[in-house]
Amino acid sequence: MKRTIVIVLVALLSQISCSTQQPFFRQATVEEYLNQLVDFMQENHINRKSIDWVSFRAAVQQKGASAETIADANESIKLALELLNDQTSFLITQTGEAITFSTTCTDTKPPAVTIPTDIGYVKIPTFGSLGVSAAIFAEKMHGEISSQDKADLKGWIVDLRENTGGNMWAMIAGIGPILGEGNAGFFVDSDGVKNSFGYKNGAAMYDDGAVVQVSFPHTLLSTNAKVAVLMDHSTTNAAEGIAIAFTGKADTRTFGASTCGRASGNNTFSLSDGSVLYLTVAFIADRNEVEKRGTLIPDEAVSADMAFQKAVDWINN
Repeated sequence: MKRTIVIVLVALLSQISCSTQQPFFRQATVEEYLNQLVDFMQENHINRKSIDWVSFRAAVQQKGASAETIADANESIKLALELLNDQTSFLITQTGEAITFSTTCTDTKPPAVTIPTDIGYVKIPTFGSLGVSAAIFAEKMHGEISSQDKADLKGWIVDLRENTGGNMWAMIAGIGPILGEGNAGFFVDSDGVKNSFGYKNGAAMYDDGAVVQVSFPHTLLSTNAKVAVLMDHSTTNAAEGIAIAFTGKADTRTFGASTCGRASGNNTFSLSDGSVLYLTVAFIADRNEVEKRGTLIPDEAVSADMAFQKAVDWINN
């Protein structure tokens, strides 16, 4: 069964919370609401087959027993998210409040870099917007790549350090010229069903469908240049998905520190009061169908002040 994967995580929360206009929904009881929440989790979560749902549901309902309204049940929702133990699922309430259960991954700020004239450099920032903004983000990245591209370029450095995630589709569409055409990985659900993602003709692809499209895509003058990918412990969620997309690509190597370990695919589920559950329904596998759960370990583990230079040295040698 094909699922529509939504990769809009940490970076998107503050933008979603700006929404104030909400449609009218029938007011369910707290018990009904929490049962609906757990039902969505039990039917769709990536770990649904390994969770004791009887105990799970009982704990969530017990936590909400004293809540008189759904608005009073936030602690029950937070407990449910904690019991999922994925740190990537979250809920946006009817009023736009984000309810999450996750810790923050941080790392030492990377030093400023001096880019050699014969190496291209693209830093992919955190980005969480949707729609037209996503296409504009990707277009700008194509322009940045185009401005540095030349036939005798030795290689590219793709910097994912400090990127805490957001909209993976915009990032794939933007870095596509360097990532290359074709499948770059797979989302795998709890039944083992795989849906591919990758880049084609200026678009981030989900199976055969374009998700974010660049109007005037750039094509590299040389497709044989090496690619070095920089990452650190603050590289999270969608940014880890980009790192996985480069895994297994010819003449590509990763440098830096292990990532946060939250690469996943989320889907949205609307609850009776108008709140929206962003639920982790898939993990990510690389282009060779190798599962990538937990932290991603770089090919060369080096300190923040040495990662860029190590990448340059590898490209030169």
